[in-house]
Amino acid sequence: MLKKTNGPTLVDVAREAGVSLKTASRALNDDPGIAPATAKKVRTVMSRLGYRPNELARGLKGRKSAAIGMVVPNLADPFSASAVQAVQEVARKNGHVVVLTSSGGDEVLEREELETLVRRQVDGLIIAPADGRTSTVDSFISANIPVVSFDRPISNLNIDSITVTNRDSVREATEHLLSHGYRRILAIGARPHLYTGSERVAGYVSTMKRAHLKKETYLVENENDLDPATIESLLKKGPGKLDAILTLNGITTMLVLRVLRQLGKRVGSDIALISFDDFELAEILTPSLTVVRQPAAELGRRAAELLFTRMQSKKPFPRQEIVLSTTFHIRESCGCTQNI
Repeated sequence: MLKKTNGPTLVDVAREAGVSLKTASRALNDDPGIAPATAKKVRTVMSRLGYRPNELARGLKGRKSAAIGMVVPNLADPFSASAVQAVQEVARKNGHVVVLTSSGGDEVLEREELETLVRRQVDGLIIAPADGRTSTVDSFISANIPVVSFDRPISNLNIDSITVTNRDSVREATEHLLSHGYRRILAIGARPHLYTGSERVAGYVSTMKRAHLKKETYLVENENDLDPATIESLLKKGPGKLDAILTLNGITTMLVLRVLRQLGKRVGSDIALISFDDFELAEILTPSLTVVRQPAAELGRRAAELLFTRMQSKKPFPRQEIVLSTTFHIRESCGCTQNI
């Protein structure tokens, strides 16, 4: 959870001075276009409240850097790696470099990393937000620095977003498991509060409800909290045999595969498995893994192209909400006897 600041923020200053956040930011940065009386009023309020500018606010003033910033939750995740590579390719074509950083899925660290990017005077930002329910990019927006979110939108902000059909994709995967005659299907995932997590869970729950079947989930706040012993107990829990597992992201898939192997469970025969997220070795595993494949590179490419369009446009244009389709790759782990 994001820690509360210990002192007044620029939002507090703007409210007290009766000006917009953008005006307060301009006063802070000695913008010559702001009326002297307004600048004086804002600075008086800053002094009275004891406001101390942070690096994020101070870094907003400066020249163009020919660099864009990118923040992802996990650099080790193959999904993030593919998106990053695509962003770099687009940036290179536009004469920019990418300053890359990871939030670790933590909002406090995310804000710190954003401050680092602003000190580097990046010209734009692509972010897969650590949470999405709250914003750490307010100062970017108030200073008219273009921001594009990918994978996860940021609630209540009028910024561009690139996402995928999370809910419909999980619905399709769950329906495929039901088509095999499976009735007990366990969904395992992490970070259900995230947009991606909540949408995927909703797709599973709605499909099970329509089939008049009981939903069974094991959801944790962080992938590191997934407990092999708990997974083992859920496999043994009655009544009846657990037929299938639906993992809601790639990291969860890796852990579940490891646990099943330790328990001597044969994927595809003893228990079916479908993964939301593909990875490099999924097709050559024995059995090969049925997956929902996200267009990670396409997400990165479209996010970067949209960001550069914003950066180069001389006129504002409406917010863009782009939703890309996933693809369902049926292999053997779902119980199908051959690749389709």
